[in-house]
Amino acid sequence: MRLLLHTLLVAGGILLSPVVAAPSEPLTLETIQTTFQHTRAAGNSVCILLDGWQIAFLSPDGQKIGAVIVMEHEEAEGHDFNLSRIVSRLASLTGMGTPESMDFEDEELEYSLLVDRDVLDELAEEAEHAFSGSPVTALAYLLEDGYFCIHSIRRNGCIHWKTVKKSGVDLLMPMADKKLAAIEVTGRQQMNEFAAEVLAEKLGLSRNNAPASSRDALRQQLRCTAVPYMNTRSGILLARTNRRTAIGRQQAVSRMLANRNEGALTYPAEPSAWPVEEKEENATPKPVVEEKKETPLLTPEQARDAYIKYIQGL
Repeated sequence: MRLLLHTLLVAGGILLSPVVAAPSEPLTLETIQTTFQHTRAAGNSVCILLDGWQIAFLSPDGQKIGAVIVMEHEEAEGHDFNLSRIVSRLASLTGMGTPESMDFEDEELEYSLLVDRDVLDELAEEAEHAFSGSPVTALAYLLEDGYFCIHSIRRNGCIHWKTVKKSGVDLLMPMADKKLAAIEVTGRQQMNEFAAEVLAEKLGLSRNNAPASSRDALRQQLRCTAVPYMNTRSGILLARTNRRTAIGRQQAVSRMLANRNEGALTYPAEPSAWPVEEKEENATPKPVVEEKKETPLLTPEQARDAYIKYIQGL
């Protein structure tokens, strides 16, 4: 995973920095909702607004935290903690085993993707393809596979992937849903049958096994331009209109073709504050210690006399 993240650094213009997390009890999506005053939960995500930062906690199973998106709020006037500090504090707060951050440099926006490499490595071993589970599972799968690299993160929380080799195929992957059901395909590459099947292969899917007649009937049902790829075993298809292309499960693809903001992260309007540490809340009063009176400083003459007396006494 470290090598892949280094590849992302080179290919995606991402600054990779290690994060040291202090030992703590790992937070879950459920405890995050009770830890912060204002939250917005959807699927396997919980979002908050904190210190002028939009923060999205992402989980593969609705419990443990696998990734955190930190993005500067559009109306933020300043922060008590800069991006590096806020990411470090979140890594400590969530109790990540091996946290790593990918800090994106953008002239107009500061943001970061914080991941727990332990969680992602485990998910990558279990995932059969990009649609095996949650968006965090797909994140782990694509990072491990190494064909795509993270280029940026959109305001709506979609992760923008580019191929390591310049193939003209980009992906926009929404991160809010409980299960990843569809990915928008962008870029200059025209998604014909050959290109669609190559993309499906890179996402870990099997070959196109639906006849042209079945795909044409589905095209009419979806009211789209073409369905160049469909695998009935996995239930995954790729469909496109004149404006948009998506790959995934049928209902989600249909929604995505009609709405690019499908699966977007949403944040509460009200900001939250940092949770007060338990040791501060339950701290016992410290014993009163009598302050020692400070000895007044000697004048130069007094210091000289004292030194002479000291020498005479030797």
